[in-house]
Amino acid sequence: MGDVRFRCTRRSGDLGRRRRRERDQVSHPVHSPGERVTPMSGHPPLTKAIMDSWRPWELAAVQLTDLADAIRENSEAAERVVDQVPTTSWAGDARSAANVRASDQNGWAKRVAGKVDDLQTALNSAAAAIDSSKTSVNGALLGATSQRFVLVSESDPSWKMRYVPKEDEDLTPGQIADMEREMTDFVKGRADELATTASDHAAHIRTAVGNLHSIAPPALTLSAQDGRRHGQMAADGWTDEEAAEVGRSLRAAGLSDEQIARLLNGEKLDDVPRGAQEYLHMFYGSVGSDGLFDLQSKFDGMQTPAGDAWSKALGQGLLTLSNEDVGANTGYQYLPGWAQDWAGNHNSMDNRRIASLDVPLAGLLSNSGSTPPGERFGTELIRKSVGGAGRTVEGIEHPEMVYGTGRDDPDALKRNYESTIRTFMEVGTRNHEASAAILTGEYSTGEKLADYDRDTMVGYALKHDWDDGGDAAGDLIDWIRDDGGSGDPTKIALADRAFSGLFDYTTSTADSNNFSDLMNANTSGDAIGKINPHIAQSLREASLPYLNILAGGESGPHGHPGFDPAVPSEELQRRAARLFTLIASDNTYGAATPENPDGTGAGADLYRDILDQTVRNGTAAGELASSEPHRARSLAELSANLRALGQSGLYGAEYDLQIDENASTDAENAASKRIRDIVSSASAGLTSVPHPAAMTAGTAGAVAGPWLLPDESAGDLEFRPPTPAGTGGTAAEDEIHLVYGALEGVQATPDAGAPAEWFSDDGQLKPLADILSEHKGDRGELLSAMESALGNEKLLASLRAGTSTGNHQGTMNFDPTDPDNYDDIILNGSS
Repeated sequence: MGDVRFRCTRRSGDLGRRRRRERDQVSHPVHSPGERVTPMSGHPPLTKAIMDSWRPWELAAVQLTDLADAIRENSEAAERVVDQVPTTSWAGDARSAANVRASDQNGWAKRVAGKVDDLQTALNSAAAAIDSSKTSVNGALLGATSQRFVLVSESDPSWKMRYVPKEDEDLTPGQIADMEREMTDFVKGRADELATTASDHAAHIRTAVGNLHSIAPPALTLSAQDGRRHGQMAADGWTDEEAAEVGRSLRAAGLSDEQIARLLNGEKLDDVPRGAQEYLHMFYGSVGSDGLFDLQSKFDGMQTPAGDAWSKALGQGLLTLSNEDVGANTGYQYLPGWAQDWAGNHNSMDNRRIASLDVPLAGLLSNSGSTPPGERFGTELIRKSVGGAGRTVEGIEHPEMVYGTGRDDPDALKRNYESTIRTFMEVGTRNHEASAAILTGEYSTGEKLADYDRDTMVGYALKHDWDDGGDAAGDLIDWIRDDGGSGDPTKIALADRAFSGLFDYTTSTADSNNFSDLMNANTSGDAIGKINPHIAQSLREASLPYLNILAGGESGPHGHPGFDPAVPSEELQRRAARLFTLIASDNTYGAATPENPDGTGAGADLYRDILDQTVRNGTAAGELASSEPHRARSLAELSANLRALGQSGLYGAEYDLQIDENASTDAENAASKRIRDIVSSASAGLTSVPHPAAMTAGTAGAVAGPWLLPDESAGDLEFRPPTPAGTGGTAAEDEIHLVYGALEGVQATPDAGAPAEWFSDDGQLKPLADILSEHKGDRGELLSAMESALGNEKLLASLRAGTSTGNHQGTMNFDPTDPDNYDDIILNGSS
């Protein structure tokens, strides 16, 4: 049949909604025999010309029944081959396994044959119903003709009829118009019924095809022989037919969106057909790099949806082949030799390789959706990225010149350079194990990366002036937040390992002083946060699951046993201050932008995160006050330390700028006011986040978890700093956050002595930001009122001890407001 309404294809759009609508139309028809209906949505309206082109019995002429019978006969014959082998010549476990496999295959083949029969039945039913309905339309037209009505146009979807009066008829124009309208309605009604019949049966056919596709997807027909044959087609160039054949096979061998999502979630796939795995291995092993890149150019040059889809499948297939978590015939060792040789060449300055392989390979992988590479291949992609980035860090003049030819425009070369290294970074970091390998210098197996200097390579990634502000490079570390706060032990262990490497590198001042290098990343002395603000934000996000540990808490009880820095407590405090200083080196703070709607830099955002963690700690302390007072006090101490260290980071970033600019005392005073404004603004903008894990803290058999990130984590809260006013950041304000959290933990009520204005109409404690904004008096008075409302002397003693002790611990080795201390202790790591 010629019209598209009978082809089992889908258009782009909301497929889920369309499938539900189609299912409802099949199961619950909404039209009655005499009801006017609308032709199928998304298809051309039915006209007589289209109807005449339909040949419904051509549908039924498809001999699928013969195919089903052949499948049954051949599968049964195959099973008999195994059965007929004498047990005297083949017995034991291997024979038993073969019998089971043959029986399973025969059963599956019979199910496939059944679905083929169902499709034939659907086609036969469609042919009969559509032919009958088409006969009805033709009958209506014939009846109209006998009454002197003719169809105005065979291409008119309204089926308008015109009346040809007899010579002796005495009819008015109005009467003729009424007759024409009535006959048009009659004929159009039959045509609409035909359109609806076709639509309903098209849905039945789509369902039958979908069922067959589910039980016997195209990937099952692929084999290693197909892959070798398709790869060898590249030898004499690609014809349109060859390219299309390979493109369709690559699509069939591709992973589904659901499978890709599972890979990204760290799962292993055991539902990828073996033939698809072998096809990818043999195809990429046979095609060669030149043939591969030529095929991509062929696909892209088509400028059609099919060509775009095939080009995407080409990049996805290579990444799928590289992934050790896909089946049993994929992984780094299954990559073609040229790809392994390329990946194993760790000389980032190899100019000959770059133009011939790096650039076209990046072009291929840039159109690969979200498919992750394997750990090994992903690691090498990141190494190639940071190696290329290192060309600028090492001061090579015009590093982009080798990313093309001398005939290329200089601007095009720069685009080639940046897009190549950015693409390798973006694709490689889709695999979190690969990112962890880069940050630690070891694969997940414990094997060390060959020829790898962790500090140098990670430094290249952070210090290069990325053209996207470090957005793609931030992917190297920002995933640590989600995995570290996931509650999944496997993901937490991976995040802990990665954060350990990141923390060790970024905060070390030994030998070459990594921290100082990152705070003076270029010849102008700019810090990485100023060069790449997205990297500063990624560092902030990565640190959030570890805030209490950075403030001195024990790693194991706080849910991250894999992050346990082996340094004295005072050195841990200094290192935490350095990390917070790196984060705060994104010191943008001003007008809101579409990219940064809060108008804040990473330092201000971090301090807001710290205050939010303080509230959660206070909540947990309130719940633990009676049963485990020592833990309540510990959380109070951590909160105090966190506030002190957060302010250290803010001061440190400002003082580093002063060192770079040889600032005066007036500038130091201005910096102090600037920090106080940021602290005050962040405090005023704090929104309390209820933390479900803290509600069960201390319960018998439960693990207290106030250190875990809630779903609505601090970094996602609505926050806009008000116009700075006053000094802010006083001791009273610091303690208010802690006591407020304790009030939440003990579920304070107005009946217990808390002022009614602290509570909303539903009896819930208002957010701290509201209480602070509504209070008109001195902040010290508000603190006293909160302590009185708490009404728990033991808890108050712990909180107060935590505040004083914590402040002492947080500043015992340095005063963050003193620029000399920053220079001597934080920047240069003096003891």
